[in-house]
Amino acid sequence: MTILIVEDNATNALILKRLAGKVTDEDIIIEADGARALSLCHNTFFSMLIVDYMVPGMTGLQFVKAIRMLRRYDEVPVIMITADQDPKLRETAVAMGVTGFLTKPVDAVTFRDLLAAHVGYAPATLAAHR
Repeated sequence: MTILIVEDNATNALILKRLAGKVTDEDIIIEADGARALSLCHNTFFSMLIVDYMVPGMTGLQFVKAIRMLRRYDEVPVIMITADQDPKLRETAVAMGVTGFLTKPVDAVTFRDLLAAHVGYAPATLAAHR
């Protein structure tokens, strides 16, 4: 299985990839542009999506809305990361299908714990893609 990180800041993306690598042996792909990330999701099945709220091409919320329209991504965990502290953003994100929400700067332990809670998550829709 493979995890997709959608993050336009190269340093942040590498930190997230390194932290995720401490929790899972899954392949981890990084894409900086939301529209290109969505295109990747049409062609490749990812077992988890980690999405920054502000990326080029589309917002993280637009990405999540589009991804949740793809049936095979109905139950895939989506973690959103943002520097935005607005509680309404969190409410909106969760209502759109975000399963985990973290604010920047990301606490390493919290991130790893959240990832660990979802790694290996295998409802019927995920198991069918293994």
